[in-house]
Amino acid sequence: MNDYTQREKSLILGCASTGAKFTPDNHLITGDELFDKICTGTTIKTSHQELVTEAKKLYEMGCRYYHYHARNPETHEQTTDNHIYQAVSRSVQSQCKDVLISFGASRNGGEVQQNIRHFGEWERVSQCAIPLHLGGAHFVTIQAAIELQIICDLERQEEKLTLDYASSTEFLKALARYSPSVRVERAQLNTNSTSKGADYGSTSPLIQFQVYRNAIQARQKLGLFHEVEWVQLVRSYAMTRFAVEHPKMRLGSSGQLNVILLFGFSPRLPFPETYAEFKAVIDAAKSLEYDIADPSRKLRHVTITVGAAVMPHHASEHFKALDVGPRKGVKLCAVRRLAAYAAQPDSQVDVLRTGMEDTPYEVDEHGEIQISDNVRLLSYAIEELQANGARVETDPERIFTRMGLEAVRDGCLTAQRQHPLGQPEHTLAIA
Repeated sequence: MNDYTQREKSLILGCASTGAKFTPDNHLITGDELFDKICTGTTIKTSHQELVTEAKKLYEMGCRYYHYHARNPETHEQTTDNHIYQAVSRSVQSQCKDVLISFGASRNGGEVQQNIRHFGEWERVSQCAIPLHLGGAHFVTIQAAIELQIICDLERQEEKLTLDYASSTEFLKALARYSPSVRVERAQLNTNSTSKGADYGSTSPLIQFQVYRNAIQARQKLGLFHEVEWVQLVRSYAMTRFAVEHPKMRLGSSGQLNVILLFGFSPRLPFPETYAEFKAVIDAAKSLEYDIADPSRKLRHVTITVGAAVMPHHASEHFKALDVGPRKGVKLCAVRRLAAYAAQPDSQVDVLRTGMEDTPYEVDEHGEIQISDNVRLLSYAIEELQANGARVETDPERIFTRMGLEAVRDGCLTAQRQHPLGQPEHTLAIA
């Protein structure tokens, strides 16, 4: 028995099924048939029945975390229509009994921006206020990309951000002085995306501050769970730290926070070259378990979800030899390398996420990209977990406890349920 089986690692399998950036309107056609098919999201399922059928297959494979961005089934663009979110959630809750559901927020795209102009910026995160039994989600990613406008504004007012500065008492002083700008400006981020996948329209830091604060309060009122997504390292960390420490926000104050690390999403959060680089990012996220002013006392349980958000034209750059584990030296694609990293006994990863949102393609043994789907991508992750001596976690009580949800349930909810994750037919009473 080797080191890896002696210290068996378990991981919760996750799928990011649809996403936001790979849509017909977000990609300018290049003439490369395969590349255009991938980047326009042609192979991403959008009909209700297709999604639910696929979710059931994923569940049978061991998937227990399902992340979903609503898509207009006719245009295949991202939408703010909460009826679509709710219909998918109700079906998945009904047919996949122990699945934790996550909704994507910080939404972009032409149809989203049109609805924001009509109904206001809350449209971007409105699904976070839907109760679970009415088709809501256990998690909603209330910080991803557009919210970084706040921290960029603070950076302009104070000083250049570093991880050390964003973890210091000086950062707390800057936070106390900070007044969000009311200036409306184009919100575009330096990310690895499709042609228009990083265009979030026009907004202001003040609007983003108010929406983020209200989103946290909505999750608190429902007794549901906190989740953020990192698309840059320093700024995403600083924004999460800001939201944790700010007295008008208090992200994670229920005792739980899930941090999604999307490696490769931008030049500021590149896909790791080594396992050490991977671990350094996770260590930064885990440090959020402690407040700056009280670094000796753990105040919240931070769980880690990892995904490989690598654009197809960057795939060959990341087809490299693995530098850790029993398959060290074997050339693998980003998805497989990430799975191997997550499977290491000391990785601190809780959820391994694959899916068409992040990499709507697969890479063969020669480093060439091919068409794929969520089921195939999840199967590759499972293969790497097994090869590295890790197992898939499917026990609902262990998952519930591991994700830090016990603190929220005990502190905020009283409910009679047949099992810990809850179902739409159960009534959740806020204590």
